[in-house]
Amino acid sequence: MHTHIIPEFTITNALAAVLIGFVFIIIMSFVREPSRQKINTVIIAGAGGVYWSGGLGVWEYVFGAVMLFVAFKALKHYYFIGIGWLLHTGWDVMHHLYGEPIIHFAPLSSAGCAVCDAVLAIWFFFGAPTIWNVFRKQSTVTT
Repeated sequence: MHTHIIPEFTITNALAAVLIGFVFIIIMSFVREPSRQKINTVIIAGAGGVYWSGGLGVWEYVFGAVMLFVAFKALKHYYFIGIGWLLHTGWDVMHHLYGEPIIHFAPLSSAGCAVCDAVLAIWFFFGAPTIWNVFRKQSTVTT
């Protein structure tokens, strides 16, 4: 019988995962539209296959097929990229609890990926705005 030891996930691990998510957002903010959406569609499609042979059997392939469908829909709507990252968050949690971690030599990698993916999902639900607009001074025209 295979016993699965669930490593402790600390606040420090969670903060590091949030930071990784923010770094991803900063990097993606350098990519102009529509390329940003297309690149992230490819990334979400690939995220569906990162766990193949990860310990959950045929469900790994079913999940990959679902993620391909979501990626296809994401070609038109950022909302589906957010859905894809939320689905991947759930898959990360499943792997942290029952399967193999996304990086075999890093036992907390799936839990960290779940936190990072949730951050990304929120950004995509807001339409993946560039962070540079946040720092630009809002100019108002008065008449």
